[in-house]
Amino acid sequence: MEKKPQKPVRGFVITAATCVGTGVAAFAYGRDVSEIIRAMISAFAGAYALSVMLTVFSEKDLLIEDNALHPKRFFIGYLLSLAVALLLPLIVADAWPFMAIYVVLALVSSPFVGAYAGTLLLMLTVLLQGGSTPEFFMYIFAGFIAVALLGHLDENMKTGLPVFIALIVQTMFIVCYHVMFLRESLSVKIIVVPFINAFIDFAILIVGLNAFSFYVVRKTAERYMEVNDPSFALMTRFRDTDEKLYKRAIHTDYLTQRVAAALDMDARKVRSMSYYHRIFVVLEEKSTANCEDLLRQYSFPEDAISGIMELVTHKKGEPLSAEATVVQLCETMIASLQFMFEKDREVNVDYSVLVDRIFAKQRADGEFAKSRLSLFGLGETERLLKKETLYYDFLR
Repeated sequence: MEKKPQKPVRGFVITAATCVGTGVAAFAYGRDVSEIIRAMISAFAGAYALSVMLTVFSEKDLLIEDNALHPKRFFIGYLLSLAVALLLPLIVADAWPFMAIYVVLALVSSPFVGAYAGTLLLMLTVLLQGGSTPEFFMYIFAGFIAVALLGHLDENMKTGLPVFIALIVQTMFIVCYHVMFLRESLSVKIIVVPFINAFIDFAILIVGLNAFSFYVVRKTAERYMEVNDPSFALMTRFRDTDEKLYKRAIHTDYLTQRVAAALDMDARKVRSMSYYHRIFVVLEEKSTANCEDLLRQYSFPEDAISGIMELVTHKKGEPLSAEATVVQLCETMIASLQFMFEKDREVNVDYSVLVDRIFAKQRADGEFAKSRLSLFGLGETERLLKKETLYYDFLR
């Protein structure tokens, strides 16, 4: 699957729908001319900024999961959320389900974009209702906390406690709004509607989180399991084409998985990078374009493709991600040992000294100066590479 750029027409539709929809809603709610103009200008400015932000995030690959490949997710999610936001002034502010809107928009884009889009819709709802500043900030705080807790899922789908915390926080904010700003006495009456709101948010979140997990997160996880399986078709092509490089990739993967676990990296992505960054050997000629086409032909996850291609196209001294730095160091260690053991199977190797030399060489070549791997990460990688002495003896 090829990356789909954000089409300008989608940005235009988002901006136009937000501006026109806000104007029509403001007129329907009986706002005067100055309020309608103010609302439409605010809607236009906010929606235009959103469309620009979405384009930039997509081009720079800052959207989570594979949302950059499926721009319709946010497009449809935003328009549906816009329709809901324009209708919310019809009900009491305590029952607005904005927490769920924030989370859903974050899941189909990124936490930052989702938080901005949710705030934009909240602003329009408040303007249309003629609400006050406390109502606005009440939902902003709840929305941002919800996005922080639920804006990025993994295949483990551990959302029970985060959902509970987010709902409790929102309920507390709404109750505090009544007590502190409306100066009402704490009673059962002012608690009922916030709890109904929490139930509505809970229902929307359960549906949205499960749908996103099933159709996006687990799909990506399953694809990683397939491409990282030794029996995968491209892996067997690699092995049959160059068995020496294939074995180097297998041993490199062993080391990178140890480091990835210690540094809390995405082990699936690091494994794909360890296995496939020499994949050009299965091609007749070394071509970066052909390499990327091959990975897309086999439907690799987008994160895996970007990581593999970073190593394929890397030149000495260029910026390198933390994952790519780890793979490079581990592969250099394995390649050095393979070279020495091929010359003399019984050679005596001081593994700690070899690791020191590899790090010194990489440092002298400027590889660490532009690496995104932290000093702690470099030190931990060096420590772990020195620790695997029994595994190195296994390579003889």
